[in-house]
Amino acid sequence: GVRRPLIVIRNLPNAEYVQPLYNAVNGALQRRPNAMFDLVAVAPNRGNAARAALASSTSKKNAEMVLRSLSDMGLALERVHLSALSSNTVQTNEVHLYVR
Repeated sequence: GVRRPLIVIRNLPNAEYVQPLYNAVNGALQRRPNAMFDLVAVAPNRGNAARAALASSTSKKNAEMVLRSLSDMGLALERVHLSALSSNTVQTNEVHLYVR
């Protein structure tokens, strides 16, 4: 089946994402205290190679910012696997968090 993200964060760095992220992670940990997470930087696969590379770099920086927020919340970084991909279906850089 298709994995559904716990939360999708767009419009970084300007998004007000910290409280919704905290609520999503807290809820997941209440249901599964030993949960692990996959944090995925998703970049749009559009335009030429330079534009795609820039989008990929930006999405990775955004994911690292979210990872720092998770760490600031007290989530052990050993519980988070960070990865990146490009997608033909997204319009802008996104960060997806999945429960593993």
